Amino acid sequence: MSIEAFKKFYKEEKNILNDKLNEFNNKLVIEDNLFIKENLEYFKNLNSDGKLIRGCLVNLGYYLLKDNKEYSNDLALAYEVFQTAILVHDDIIDHDTLRRGKDTIHFANYKVYNEYSDDSEEIINLTNSIALCIGDYGLYSANKIISEAYAKDKNLAKILNCFNDTVLNTIKGELLDVILPFRSKNTNIDQKTINNSVMEIYRLKTAYYTIIGPLSVGMMLAGSNDKKIKEISKFAERVGIAFQIQDDILGIYSDQIGKVVGSDIKEFKQTILYSYIIKTEYKDELLKYYGKNELDDKVIKRVRELFEVSGALKYAKDIMNKYYDEAIDILNDINWIDLDKKKILQGFVEYLRERNK
Repeated sequence: MSIEAFKKFYKEEKNILNDKLNEFNNKLVIEDNLFIKENLEYFKNLNSDGKLIRGCLVNLGYYLLKDNKEYSNDLALAYEVFQTAILVHDDIIDHDTLRRGKDTIHFANYKVYNEYSDDSEEIINLTNSIALCIGDYGLYSANKIISEAYAKDKNLAKILNCFNDTVLNTIKGELLDVILPFRSKNTNIDQKTINNSVMEIYRLKTAYYTIIGPLSVGMMLAGSNDKKIKEISKFAERVGIAFQIQDDILGIYSDQIGKVVGSDIKEFKQTILYSYIIKTEYKDELLKYYGKNELDDKVIKRVRELFEVSGALKYAKDIMNKYYDEAIDILNDINWIDLDKKKILQGFVEYLRERNK
């Protein structure tokens, strides 16, 4: 089965990448200043125990064209460091306290500094500022890894350009993700605009940085031409959008995603589920709970029921599967990929489709 081909590739690359990540993390915290050191320790902690799927996709992008996968390991490492850094910023924006089953960096600091002052606003400003600095440190560390590892590679400029385009697209998606809930909650923004903006968030924030970016940058390191990268990007965009729809479903229905249960409800998260239900008779009841800070198990259960009874859940699943199916069709039409390597990509789609967390 194709899924077994991907799992084998993923397991091998993840083990290698995990060793590189541990090596990077251990060097990261060699600092004399206690305040800097303790916060780099927080980054090290968050930069561990991840799925490493994006770094493995960097190696897969390279492997589609060349067999010596070890050459792309530093690029894969850089992508994982970028991934952690952008999550630090994302956690501040979303006011999340849990990431990968651990305290987020701003919340870990909050628990420390809260003992020194009764001014909660001052502490929140301080700890958010610290986390912003650490996130920035991670972003520039990723660039540094690439610049040093591939200083003599003829494709370095293209790699950095592609990598930075991925970062910029991710930021544009995050910007939309920040603005849209407020506009949706407080203005008369129409349902069509909400739906179009949600799909643009899926494309920019998830498809680019989760699938398109890592595969493309790996292919660029291997010297790929633009035509091949465009073909893979069409495939990757469908996979990324489906992945995010699935993530939004799990954000409501799963208790196993390493985040606070109900956080998407509290954040007034704009998703394909939400854009569908606001066209239905269940909109008013949903708005009694959606965006509220005080949630209990009963409320979460009712929100889940509303998405289901309204048809929003079925609609989201149908669209998700449509995009996964389109991705497979696009992949099948690409004729320059070795069949064994194509199996790995097919298995990747199957792997994502089956996940429950």
